[in-house]
Amino acid sequence: MDKRQERIGKTAHIRYRGGAKGEDVLDDHSQGEPLAVIIGEGSVPKGIENLLYELEVGERREVEIAPEQGYGLPRTDGIQWYPRTLVYRGQELKVGDTLACANPQDNSVLPGRIVATTQDLVQVDVNHPYAGKTLVYWVELVKIT
Repeated sequence: MDKRQERIGKTAHIRYRGGAKGEDVLDDHSQGEPLAVIIGEGSVPKGIENLLYELEVGERREVEIAPEQGYGLPRTDGIQWYPRTLVYRGQELKVGDTLACANPQDNSVLPGRIVATTQDLVQVDVNHPYAGKTLVYWVELVKIT
């Protein structure tokens, strides 16, 4: 059995730090208790998951992740205009605000960012903030259980 098959379904305990290339680091879990990630479940970007198949316990590595291996490309259907009267606290919203949006496919909650406004409308973007961006992450594999 190869290393990849051997690790699927196991839990990787990792520390990591990173974000969009050229931007401030916003995602920092490099200190404290490691994050438990089930390998093969898809709970982290593909570029990080692929690294978990390669790293040895105790190893640290920095990886650059293309958008297709990160959070994908922005979807045009992920940006929509809504009347302010149909959005909770719609009259108060301004560019940069965030709100919880229901995913029409499964009713899960997605964070939406207000990206444009008019007097009567707000434009909401539910794409991941890192969609379309190259990522740079430092990852440490603490242990595998």
